[in-house]
Amino acid sequence: MLQKKISLFRSLIVFSLILLFSCQDRLFDNPFDPDAGMVILEIINTIQTPAVQPLGLTWDGNTLWNVDGSSGTLFSLDRLSGTLIRTIFPSLSDITGIAYDGSELWLCSKTQVDILKINLLNGEVQKRLNLQRGTFTSIEYGQGFLWVADAQSNKILQIDPGTGEIHSSFPNPGTRVNGLAFDGIDLWISDASTLSIYQVTLAGKVIRIYLSPGQSPRGLTYDGHYLWNVDGTQKLYQMRIQN
Repeated sequence: MLQKKISLFRSLIVFSLILLFSCQDRLFDNPFDPDAGMVILEIINTIQTPAVQPLGLTWDGNTLWNVDGSSGTLFSLDRLSGTLIRTIFPSLSDITGIAYDGSELWLCSKTQVDILKINLLNGEVQKRLNLQRGTFTSIEYGQGFLWVADAQSNKILQIDPGTGEIHSSFPNPGTRVNGLAFDGIDLWISDASTLSIYQVTLAGKVIRIYLSPGQSPRGLTYDGHYLWNVDGTQKLYQMRIQN
């Protein structure tokens, strides 16, 4: 009997130590197990966004732009401190996504079929593409095309920014696209319903699935070195991609 008690006591000590170290090493705010078949994204830095309902996110080479779904405001933020640089109030309702094409910003909406290209400094509309149908939740620019997430079809559309023609599409690997990013080779998709971030080819083939750093992943962007994800809790995560 004494030997069994000693053995049980040792087992409890080992279990407690394992639990203690796993909690100390946790890299995520996400309450789900980060080792449950998903790859880890290392968090480098975390800043706050002033957006009450943070949605789309993009990088313009100098600052981060975050869409506030509650007011339709675009916030330009310093990526080191989160300091507000400037704001734009575009003439598009229910904005969900934002992208940068190297000179100007592109916007999409969940209730409007128009995609707008606006001036980076004052928000003046430069171009308007009418896609005729769709519920657009995110937008990105890469390889000379716009990549737009349509919640109606649950697909990613490849669109010619000059004509608005849809060149191709592929199914979203998750339930709903909340953010899109392009790293120069692949697309990245955030999905708040599955707490996942997918890395996919431009043809839609899933390369890896990552656990989101927060509990409600929204917009995504890539700054040339790091992947950024804004969470519904108003946190902006700067993350290193683990190969």
